[in-house]
Amino acid sequence: MEKDQDEAILAMGSEPHLFDHIRLARLEDLDRIAIVAAAGFYHSPVFQFQRPYHDDYPEDTLASYHAEYEAAILDPNAAVLVAEDLPEDLESENVYEALRRVCPLTPEPGANGKAIVGVLSITLQPGSKWSGQLQPKGLPTQSRSITDHQQRDICPRGGELYSKATAPAKSKYLTGRMRLATLAVHPAYWHRGHGTNLTMWCTHLADLDGVTIGVSAAKMGVKVFTKAGFSEQDRVHIEGYRLPRDSMIAMTIEEKRPEEVEAIELWMGIRDPINQTSYNPSQSRHLSWKAHCGGLRRAWNRLTGTTG
Repeated sequence: MEKDQDEAILAMGSEPHLFDHIRLARLEDLDRIAIVAAAGFYHSPVFQFQRPYHDDYPEDTLASYHAEYEAAILDPNAAVLVAEDLPEDLESENVYEALRRVCPLTPEPGANGKAIVGVLSITLQPGSKWSGQLQPKGLPTQSRSITDHQQRDICPRGGELYSKATAPAKSKYLTGRMRLATLAVHPAYWHRGHGTNLTMWCTHLADLDGVTIGVSAAKMGVKVFTKAGFSEQDRVHIEGYRLPRDSMIAMTIEEKRPEEVEAIELWMGIRDPINQTSYNPSQSRHLSWKAHCGGLRRAWNRLTGTTG
């Protein structure tokens, strides 16, 4: 990614220091992004609902996230942001045991001495002027996609129930809108503001575009999103299910897996852009709004090479 793009990302918002540790993701980040996603999402009931065999197949979980975020990085109508921080010694002590077996004790820092500790992905509203502008420069002709993506950690029944239960609400509140698709922070770096800052980057982008943004979240993410201005629209209940007998993995006396997967609830929220109906850059009474979006507009101009 070119330097001017990095600077543009940092310039977003009226308080750019909040975004000093945020940048666009690159394909070479995918291995680390997959670890961060697995470590963070493990604590979400949606993860437990959809991936009941995660303890047995952590490699498949990592491969799944690797493929998901690779697709998002390459999608011109999406964007992936990462948050960086100084790496913690023995950070793997903060992840679940199965993941600990397949990831390093301490992440390898980048040239800036920092490691990726959080990840956020968004999908843009159809027709957004940001389309194609939020991908890293110089994408390779061949990606490093993991082909051994067997999804043995997933129970198809859980995915079917989840999709069926959430489809009506997602169609009503998310379809046709900019969407905050995923947000995860590695547990070793919780309570440092990374999730909040990534979310703010996303909402600032929506403000600049003047669009409403939607999100679906498990309970643990609701506090972050309500603080960022999202308002509750619905709560979707997804019934629990019994694991199919033919997919049950042999259990030992020491480690016995439950046969029932518990029901979960999904929160739906939307956030309208600030001053959507009243903003007029030619009128002085909107100085506060202009100050709020000044950095955003400069960032947009630098990304597109436009002036004004």
